Amino acid sequence: MDFTAFPKPYLDAMPVQEPPAQGLSTKVLPADGLKVKPGRSAGAATIFLAMRLTFFLLFVTLMHVQAAVEAQSVSVSGTNIPVKALLLTIRQQTGYVAFYNQDMLANAKTVSVNGTIELPELLKIMAKDQPFRMELKENTKTIIITPRPEPVNVLLNYAEAQQPSPKISGHVADSVCNCALPGATVRVKGKPATASTDAQGNFQIEAAAGDVLLISFVGYRPTQYTVRKDKQVSIILAPTISSINNVVVTGIFNKSKESYTGAAKTITAKEIQNFQGRNIFVTLGNIDPSFYIVPDNNFGSDPNHLPDIQLRGNRNLPNIDQLQDNTSALINTPLIIMDGFPITLQRMMDLNTNEIATITLLKDGPATAIYGSRGSNGVIVITTKEPVAGRLRLTYRGGLSLSTPDLSSYHLLNARDKLELERLSGFYYNSTKSPQQNINLQTYYNEVKGLVESGVNTDWMAQPLRNGVDQQHSLRLEGGDAAFRYALIGDIHKIQGVMKGSDRQTINGTVDLSYRLKKLNFRNSLTVGSVKANQSPWGAFGDYVKLNPYWSPYDSSGHIAKTFTPFSYDYWVQKNGTGGKPYANPMYDATLNTFDRNQYLNIINNFQVDWTPFNHFTVRGGLGINATNANTDNFKPAEHSAFAGYSDADILRKGTYDYGSGRSFSYTSTLNLQYSNLFKGLHFLSIGAQLEAAEDKSTNYTFAAEGFPDASIDFLGMALQYQKDGKPGGSEATTRRVSAVGNVSYSYDDRYFADASYRVDGASQFGTNSRFAPFYSLGAGWNLHHIDFIHNNLQFVNRLKLRGSYGVTGNQAFAAYQPLATYGYIINDHYKNWLGATQTSLGNPNLQWQKNQKYNGGLEAELFRGRINIVADVYRERTSNLLSSLELPYSNGFTSYIENIGQLEQRGWQASATLMLIQNDARRISWSVTGNIAHNTDQIVQLSQAMKAANEKLALQTNGSTPNKIIREGASQNTIYAVRSLGIDPSTGRELFLTRKGEVTYSWNAADRVAVGLNQPTYRGNFSTLVRYKGLSMNASFGYRLGGQIYNQTLVDRVESADKFFNVDARVFTDRWKQPGDKAFFKGINDYSVIFPSSRFVQNESTLTCQNININYNVLDKVWLQHIGLQALTLSANTGELFYLSTVKQERGLDYPFTRQVSFNVFATF
Repeated sequence: MDFTAFPKPYLDAMPVQEPPAQGLSTKVLPADGLKVKPGRSAGAATIFLAMRLTFFLLFVTLMHVQAAVEAQSVSVSGTNIPVKALLLTIRQQTGYVAFYNQDMLANAKTVSVNGTIELPELLKIMAKDQPFRMELKENTKTIIITPRPEPVNVLLNYAEAQQPSPKISGHVADSVCNCALPGATVRVKGKPATASTDAQGNFQIEAAAGDVLLISFVGYRPTQYTVRKDKQVSIILAPTISSINNVVVTGIFNKSKESYTGAAKTITAKEIQNFQGRNIFVTLGNIDPSFYIVPDNNFGSDPNHLPDIQLRGNRNLPNIDQLQDNTSALINTPLIIMDGFPITLQRMMDLNTNEIATITLLKDGPATAIYGSRGSNGVIVITTKEPVAGRLRLTYRGGLSLSTPDLSSYHLLNARDKLELERLSGFYYNSTKSPQQNINLQTYYNEVKGLVESGVNTDWMAQPLRNGVDQQHSLRLEGGDAAFRYALIGDIHKIQGVMKGSDRQTINGTVDLSYRLKKLNFRNSLTVGSVKANQSPWGAFGDYVKLNPYWSPYDSSGHIAKTFTPFSYDYWVQKNGTGGKPYANPMYDATLNTFDRNQYLNIINNFQVDWTPFNHFTVRGGLGINATNANTDNFKPAEHSAFAGYSDADILRKGTYDYGSGRSFSYTSTLNLQYSNLFKGLHFLSIGAQLEAAEDKSTNYTFAAEGFPDASIDFLGMALQYQKDGKPGGSEATTRRVSAVGNVSYSYDDRYFADASYRVDGASQFGTNSRFAPFYSLGAGWNLHHIDFIHNNLQFVNRLKLRGSYGVTGNQAFAAYQPLATYGYIINDHYKNWLGATQTSLGNPNLQWQKNQKYNGGLEAELFRGRINIVADVYRERTSNLLSSLELPYSNGFTSYIENIGQLEQRGWQASATLMLIQNDARRISWSVTGNIAHNTDQIVQLSQAMKAANEKLALQTNGSTPNKIIREGASQNTIYAVRSLGIDPSTGRELFLTRKGEVTYSWNAADRVAVGLNQPTYRGNFSTLVRYKGLSMNASFGYRLGGQIYNQTLVDRVESADKFFNVDARVFTDRWKQPGDKAFFKGINDYSVIFPSSRFVQNESTLTCQNININYNVLDKVWLQHIGLQALTLSANTGELFYLSTVKQERGLDYPFTRQVSFNVFATF
């Protein structure tokens, strides 16, 4: 990255080969390769050395020791050189970026120069006898080209000419982020007065009341302002939609959006604010539906749960041992790159989102093939904010959020109805029991009824819940000059979960330094993150949902009861056949000294250097180090209900402590070479290559101890012993990776463009005979809006781009030693003093990467001067060499081993459209509507014989009332398999089924399972509307899912087959079969026959969610801000997940409830 000291707005609006928009070209000279932004990583001794150097340099900066900057000079020789070519040469040799109106250079004269000339002198030569003038902005490393004022053909008398004109002061800012716009051109209509804004966006110009100011800036819609009597004016420029995010940050080779052949979505910091969710993953899903958070009805809004993320669907299959659990989720997680270096999904969740500049989602072949064996699942590229030069600035961002539990999906019985359900179910009289037993049951009934009549009706759902109050505070101190820039950032984020005792605290600190010395740019970024998380001691939310409302949580003394009263042995023996003991109160466990917590410390240090040895060529090297220490502690004292079933002989085993500790260390080193040049003003060529080497090491240890007789003894070292029959456990892994990638991009006159990349990866995770594999991509496109016919006849078409691509990527997110034959020591037995070893897995030296072929076609259009914007993509992907188990004869000693057998295909499309309904820059009013829709299907093409056998075995097994996860060739892996149901027979009240052969039967047979639904939406997407008036803006976003099915487990577990000894769904009374002739959905209330998975509980699902509503106010009164000592002030309010509407009525958030959020935020720059 070129670390020249230009403010952030230049980065946001720096187009490369940008097409004309509304008659105004936003083209600037192509950046020299568009360098990758630096990354962040850390570790060991290098970290401490980096920290010492970092803080020393920061101290020097804060003491305002300014680095001397040598005068810039340019070496150039030639005659009749076009001005564009000279500006490109200046950009290559000095880093100065030129901003200009394309029309100004249309009639520019050529220039002849020879030798080495200082930059200011060269600009004078270039501007001589030209229709423009050039202004050098040293503080922002920019060259501002403005029209040369023409002589005003107005006769002024001598007195008027001698009278000085009044000066008007003003400020120009971006309408989106309220950022200052340095280098904006301000002219007085009909007069020669012209000015440019400084680094803070301020300007002064000679103008009188009634004069009209014309304000323009590259990439923004020009506007005008009529001068009034006031001396201070505030100008807001709206960016043209086509000019935002003109650079696609891929993490290796940055590309011009205009000539980029890949499918990518760039999300800005402003969008992250407008679509704010409860975490960064929800926020991204609110913006782009291809970023999919797989719904998890168990964990709800648990702040400590890491979600399952997919980008454009699922490209992998679970192995045999993963069919019935969620351990396969990580193999579908996209690769995450932050500032050029990889980070984990966990670290992404805990980032300081205030420091994110952009997030780019890379989806298709050209976008992901440059990452080779890691790009199959898509790539998330995060770019953090760089230090901005200027005087010392302090920025504060603070927020307060209120989270409330969303219990709208729960409809439980009250105490009176619950007691009546028990009576109707025959719990209080049974003819098979003795008279004394029935008397005991009736006595128990009267005791419970007395409690109900006395008003006992406990809201058990409210007991473990609270309203969570979250807070986040972030400080950023930055400044510097053209040579040296710095930023010191601190952030603390406290999340208070709605389950009592659950929380998450994240503290991040960053020191970011950038130094420029002639043709060298250095940047070092050190980030330290500390996270502490606590799980709720109150247990699972579902443990409270089922408690009977006529139970009181307190005893007669007002203390939390350990067990519930009254208790009847004869009553409870009907449930489990033994009667047992009184039911334990889960609230009592929460009063004990118990904890379940985890924490980690992460250090990331990234060093990067850029060198431009000669024109058009850049060399960049980087080293990223990442180190993490983590541990977990889970303690339960002897009084905990988990030990209620222990016998007297095991009394000394009560009380447990589970401890885990882990360390990881990784480094990534890169060397990047890039050449780019524009030939004859038509041919743009960019060639890049990168070498990379990386290593990851991790170790983990776990053990469990028991024997803590006293609750106050929670120190691990005081345990009586290891857990019975237990021993310490652990794992270790070391992986290494090397790669080389090359990329060539070419465009002709901004009309036709092509891109090709080739990468070779080698990694230790795969077989010794297949350690290296190639990956590649090809792409091409056509900017139709540059065609003369469209430009001249279809003037409403401002931008029209077609692109297509093909690429091959891979996936290596698997176990470190999967291809190797591994051995384990036999430590519980030995011969004399010798230890033995046994082979634990069979190696496969030919194991390869999974390969993913990606086809993509796309269209991008901007119509009616940005009023309508459309982006559409259609894609097809086929994943081959899927890792799966292959059956072996028993004579081998192993039943299976891992082989590349399996294929999966997915197809889909995605479309996005933005319609600008109102755009009035003069009145500063705008209203836009945006809609997104995505469709994705997957099909299993091939499975191994071992996988087929395992699935057919599962198809014949039962998992209670829950359908088994089965995958079969020709179907989606999200298919729901169950026996077809004809409903409840009105004559008998029994369920009727259809066999595979179509025969009607009362008998459920697992062999009759067929596909009855698809547990994924046919369409998903979102729509939003954004309204702006002056400094006030409001964005409302809604998400939807249409066309999928879901197996409604609530109807089974909480209605038809509900355990009526506990509280249940209120629907337990409704739509039940009672007598012959009744047409009902559910069986009779006293039908206790086993419930098996059937299509009766498969329902069509359509949902509508209010993702968020954001209200934002930017204070525009600069005079008032200066009076209170501020440069900028923004206030905002945000709501998250305000409502959730679904056609499927099921209980949501079984272990942890979902939440609604309201937050208030302030942003201030001092």
